[in-house]
Amino acid sequence: MVHAADLMRKAVMRLAWHSGFASRTRDRFGGLGSIIMLHRVRPDCISPLGVTRSLSITPDFLDQILTSLKSEGTQLVSMDEMIERVKTGAQDGHRFAAVTLDDGYNDNLNHAWPVFQKHNVPFTIYAAPGLIEGAAVLWWEVVEKLVTKASFIKIPGGPEWRCGTLFQKRAAFHSLMRYFSYTLTELEQLPVLREMCAAEGMICSVPADQDVMNWKELRQIASDPLCTIGAHTVHHYNLKKLTADMVAREMRLSADMLEEKLGKRPAHFAYPYGSAKAAGKREAEIAAEEGFLSAVTTRHGTIHPEHRANLHALPRISINGRFQKLVYAQTMMSGVTTPIANAGRRVVQA
Repeated sequence: MVHAADLMRKAVMRLAWHSGFASRTRDRFGGLGSIIMLHRVRPDCISPLGVTRSLSITPDFLDQILTSLKSEGTQLVSMDEMIERVKTGAQDGHRFAAVTLDDGYNDNLNHAWPVFQKHNVPFTIYAAPGLIEGAAVLWWEVVEKLVTKASFIKIPGGPEWRCGTLFQKRAAFHSLMRYFSYTLTELEQLPVLREMCAAEGMICSVPADQDVMNWKELRQIASDPLCTIGAHTVHHYNLKKLTADMVAREMRLSADMLEEKLGKRPAHFAYPYGSAKAAGKREAEIAAEEGFLSAVTTRHGTIHPEHRANLHALPRISINGRFQKLVYAQTMMSGVTTPIANAGRRVVQA
């Protein structure tokens, strides 16, 4: 599914890179380096309606990115080392990149891990225990599965949509995403989705090959010194929609559960969804109070010395299926797209 806005962004990035503007302005916009954000890494990037493919990149593309970064002298570091570099402002003529993956999909184990091992590159996986144990689900993937099957969708006691054609299904999917994200409370989402699935004779889940790692698999990948496990709340809630006490509990309990199961308390945190509508100054202050060394958002931006005073609202560069070419990744990590995406701001903070 191609969006006009994406075509425009791609055209701008190609122009910025091939004209040399991105490389010439890298010292101003690129800062100390980047935190790369990934979700899924799998060969097929399957999405029944084409609406969640953007969460995935292929192992081959991950290999290309790491090869390119190493060839240009970028130092690939862990989140621990990234924090130390930001605190000291040390650059030594080389920028850094820290690779992170959200949610703990099992393809991280099966397809991403071998690539990281091949390149000897550190990586961080942000895991939500509720997703592992079934107290939460990858609801956006369940919604796509539900809309794919149904010819008619109705929210219990709420709006309804026809889903007869592919166009209608995609429109219904995006409407449901908005409804679940902004109309329902976090505690209402799962019961409503379960009721909708039951009406279609479906179980509210996703196929095993599209699910997150179980505890055994997470322990397996966590045993690799290259791997850092970070916290991602328990239930993958939008924290801005919760009370401060609930936010602190989600953060603390996720760290407690990961420590109990893996034997090491996570030092780094990622906000679910991570946009300005999901995490702000209050959430950053709570993450610091809960003892995390860092917390990352999904806001677009590179890392600068100014972030040493705000380590709990760090931006990232999303490498996703919508921009799965080296020229786009290179342009975004140069930092030239940061002010475009952030109303002229070079440094993105909470």
